[in-house]
Amino acid sequence: MHHLPRFAVDNQKQCNKIENDVVVMNYFKSKLSSISALEDRVDSNEDVLNLYGEQLGVHENSISLLENVNVLEGTDSILENRIDELEAADMITEDRLDQLEHEINDTLQDVSDRVEQLENITTSQQDNIDDLVIADIVHDSDINALQDVDSGFEQRIVQLEQGNDGNNVSVGFHARLTSLALPDAGAPIVYGYVTENIGNCYSPDTGIFTARTSGLYFFEQHWMMGGGQEQSLRIMKNGVEQCYSVGNADEVADYNSPSCSAVMELIPGDQVYVTSNWGYDVGSSTCTGFTGFLINAH
Repeated sequence: MHHLPRFAVDNQKQCNKIENDVVVMNYFKSKLSSISALEDRVDSNEDVLNLYGEQLGVHENSISLLENVNVLEGTDSILENRIDELEAADMITEDRLDQLEHEINDTLQDVSDRVEQLENITTSQQDNIDDLVIADIVHDSDINALQDVDSGFEQRIVQLEQGNDGNNVSVGFHARLTSLALPDAGAPIVYGYVTENIGNCYSPDTGIFTARTSGLYFFEQHWMMGGGQEQSLRIMKNGVEQCYSVGNADEVADYNSPSCSAVMELIPGDQVYVTSNWGYDVGSSTCTGFTGFLINAH
């Protein structure tokens, strides 16, 4: 048996190792090639996955759009139904408006007819009122005539009660104040305390003498002026001044007694009374009086 030299043995081992290394390298190269191919395949799959993802997104968007379209179609259907309802309601409203217009026209016609009737009634009533006014005027004239006749009868009754024929009729009165206060200027002064009233021609309620007998009369008024005042009293016949008296007391302690008198013709119904010019109070009620009497009857 031959033994190889040692360097040969070592070379042989080295060669064997190199061959093994080559085999291992080739194996790893083949594996690396497989890995590279796998990597390319993975990249390709990722592209495919990305494409599928994009298609899936589009599909999802399509589904969402489809759902929205369905919703819009449902809404459109609801709107169409609502429009139909509104159109139907509008037709009903137009019909109602036409009906109301006819009713209003009928009512206006009724009102116009009623106004015309009322105008005719008013015209008729106005004619009746005019007739009544005319009748009332005639009636007033008749009343005045009757009052004149009645006054004549009263005068004649007074004459008969006194037992004469009117030539010797007695009429006379005297009255004085019950307070110092006088009414407003121009108003009749009421002499409320009556001491004589023959014929009852003087009224203590109004202060007015009303003639019942035609004839010549005498009237006199007298009064006391208080200290520090000024006053003027007038005898009036049917609102016309016949005479007046003026009093002026400069000092508080001064008093004076003005008076005035008048003779006048009176017929039944004439009124005689006393008024003041300024309405101030007098100084004494007992010293302030109004007197009148018939001088001669006609």
